[in-house]
Amino acid sequence: MSKLNIILNKRIVNGRPSETILQLARRLGVEIPTLCHDDRLEPFSSCYLCVVEVEGMRGLQPACSTRLVEGMRIETNNERIIRSRKMSLELMASNHYADCVAPCRETCPAGVDVQGYIAMIARDMHHEAVKIIKQTNPLPAICGRVCVRPCELACRRNLVEGVGVGIDYLKRYTADIDMDDLNRYQPELKPSSGKKVAIIGAGPGGLTAAWYLALEGHQADIFEASQHAGGMLRYGIPPYRLPNEVIEKEVEGITSLGVQIHYGKSLGDTFSYKEINNTYQATILAIGSQGGTRIGCENDDAGNIFSGIDFLRNMEASGQKPDFSGKTVAVIGGGNTAMDCCRTAMRCGAQKVIVLYRRTEKEMPANPIEIHESKLEGIEYMFLTAPARVNTHENGDVRSITCVSMELGEPDASGRRRPVKVEGSDFEVEADYVLAAIGQKTRVGFIDDISQHAGTPLKLNKWGDIEADKTHLQTTIPGVFACGDGVTGPATLIEAIAQGRRAARACHQYLSGQELAEPESEFLSRRDHFKEQQAEAYTGGYVHQAREEMPTLDPAMRKNFSEVELGYSAEMALKETMRCMECGCSELHHCDLKKYASQYGVDQKRLQGSFHERPLDLRHPLIEIDNNKCILCNRCIRICNEVVGARALGLIDRGFDARVAPAMGKALQQTNCESCGLCIDSCPTGALTEKWAF
Repeated sequence: MSKLNIILNKRIVNGRPSETILQLARRLGVEIPTLCHDDRLEPFSSCYLCVVEVEGMRGLQPACSTRLVEGMRIETNNERIIRSRKMSLELMASNHYADCVAPCRETCPAGVDVQGYIAMIARDMHHEAVKIIKQTNPLPAICGRVCVRPCELACRRNLVEGVGVGIDYLKRYTADIDMDDLNRYQPELKPSSGKKVAIIGAGPGGLTAAWYLALEGHQADIFEASQHAGGMLRYGIPPYRLPNEVIEKEVEGITSLGVQIHYGKSLGDTFSYKEINNTYQATILAIGSQGGTRIGCENDDAGNIFSGIDFLRNMEASGQKPDFSGKTVAVIGGGNTAMDCCRTAMRCGAQKVIVLYRRTEKEMPANPIEIHESKLEGIEYMFLTAPARVNTHENGDVRSITCVSMELGEPDASGRRRPVKVEGSDFEVEADYVLAAIGQKTRVGFIDDISQHAGTPLKLNKWGDIEADKTHLQTTIPGVFACGDGVTGPATLIEAIAQGRRAARACHQYLSGQELAEPESEFLSRRDHFKEQQAEAYTGGYVHQAREEMPTLDPAMRKNFSEVELGYSAEMALKETMRCMECGCSELHHCDLKKYASQYGVDQKRLQGSFHERPLDLRHPLIEIDNNKCILCNRCIRICNEVVGARALGLIDRGFDARVAPAMGKALQQTNCESCGLCIDSCPTGALTEKWAF
């Protein structure tokens, strides 16, 4: 018989004699997942992932080894089959003690591939490094200076020397090189869509949204109320931390994509939403949260009291620094804005600058590096201190602050211990100026204008921020999206960037007539799913290497606004790249286990129980064996034995304890291994990988 009549998924098809169900399905473009199958080998049916339902046969059948017979009726994808495949995948995942991606990437709100760009820096490939970064973050030179660095806190290098890799320092290093190159990295844009988007605000959220919309072929026009782009990057962060020239170069990288920025344009003031609605098909509100807050104590409206945000913004906008010569300045707060205020006040000639904070230094949310640098510059601190009343001179200007001592009680919603007033502990702190850096609020002066001309009210939440769907960031007005601090309230730069990208993605879906939806869920194996990572698991396998600290200006030379951090040298950067432990899997984008686990919604912890934690075998100069990732599909063993004939690999031990290794505990190079790489090519999970030399 030259052909067989087969019913596949209720469709009559022609099969071939001796053909398997899997071969038939692949020939017809019907996907059946498998992890153990290799066309060079006879079917082995070890993973049991390719199961299908065959009418008249008991139980599910492995498609890779079941031959066709005349009249066979086959179902390849029903509820029973899906449950079985998911069970098989969850059993494999329950002993997959490995990280798909590094903790640094998972912790980054923007999801930057840290491991990837550090690898490029190590190879002196800076355009490639920046290309990787800009897949999720278009402002690397800025972030490399002022990011709060949650990635570094998550870095596993903390378990070796107690300090993470200088991730942001490396990002700054490579971004600066690329930014100053005449042929800096430029992404490829999709063909023009003919669609236009109005973005309100040229802060990090708005700039990010514009970048990603431009990549999709849309025309993005930004309307900015100030005379310069950057938002709080320019008007809230002093140039000794983030020079204006850096912001301008980053903005040039975005406008080079065709993005236009219109300055001096304030929605609801100098122009109306009606004008936008007539010209643009969508709008993104990226207005930030730029309103300052008062101290919140008696008489806090006295003269010479300013919000920290207003103090920093007004100085940048006017181009003139206030004269604090011989004066005492009190800064209230413990965040990064407080650090910017106190260090700026010292640069404005203050004789004495005191930071008042109601908790201890341990609870301060400011970047520890900023606290350290402020102390080097002579800033004084009074912890467990809270203002209770402002005392004034006859002219109404502040004379002193009556403060109370605090003690720490139980943790509050932030996880930090709540400060509690110590009764009868009042004392006075003299001050000529007070800068209140205790919070920000969103200013939405255009709400009536946009609500009137959109025909639908723009709603705010109970905190006064723009109400937007948490998934796709669309506001209560169709086609109007919002991102950044104006939605979340005061947050971080990297969170604003992450939101800008999300808003751009949803806006692109809207413009394309697609359903507004998040990307499909992605399965990620994590070692932390099995146990908390401890230092002893890492200290033995990694050579101790001190972190390359950032060179800085001598504190005696800082009575100006010159950049304090000077940047890594090439030698320092290379040394720091060597500290990266490459925690994420090199086969992330090629792993079949991850692909199918994502497809079937696998929960790695559902069948949690015993697992193996095995050391890497790094003895071979070219091949790395990681049995933590092995699913015992035996493809590598069979390829080595049946195709190559080297018989260099085999199964050691039995049952749950089985593992792939050379016999008798030998190193792979002590066997008949030919270093052909066919075992690596066949491995579906990255348990066998090629070593890379830098």
